[in-house]
Amino acid sequence: MSDSISTDYDKAPWIKMPVAELTTPTPGRLCMGPRYWAVTPDNCVLFYKAHYSPQCNVNEEIVHRVRPGLEVRHIPMAFVPHRCSDFS
Repeated sequence: MSDSISTDYDKAPWIKMPVAELTTPTPGRLCMGPRYWAVTPDNCVLFYKAHYSPQCNVNEEIVHRVRPGLEVRHIPMAFVPHRCSDFS
């Protein structure tokens, strides 16, 4: 993880999405199979805004390493926005 990337997950470059929204089937979203996700204390997952990149991986240890201090949660099925306009 780059030291220049903020760990204040309420500010750019981060986009937060509640876990409840991520796990609700939504038309137009991409379905991602089982992954480990970085989860914030307010029960949100993270996306890196520059690429709308979900902060998840199939390897739990990678999520621990790149997002230290956050909960790492296994989410069997996620419905991921693929356009900026899909984030609420």
